[in-house]
Amino acid sequence: MNLIDGIGLVAACCTTFAFLPQALKVWRDRSARDISLATYLLLVMGIALWLWYGLLIQSLPVILANACSLLLAGSVLVMKWRFDRMPALHHIKANCTQAGR
Repeated sequence: MNLIDGIGLVAACCTTFAFLPQALKVWRDRSARDISLATYLLLVMGIALWLWYGLLIQSLPVILANACSLLLAGSVLVMKWRFDRMPALHHIKANCTQAGR
């Protein structure tokens, strides 16, 4: 691996793992109410296209970064879809559980 690819991998790790706190928060809270569906739809589509681009040019930093980003941003999108459709009772139960910590 050359220096340029190394810089790319470090940058990719920083930007990719920036999604981790959001994914963990949505998972812990069981709520994605404050997450913009349009933003995450566009983001996931863009990441998928970057991944495809990385595969076409055979760039390991682009492939790895976008595969991980797609997993994390995609999981937030799936949780948004799932948690937004939960009955109100589940939200109340989750809030009561958190208040009891």
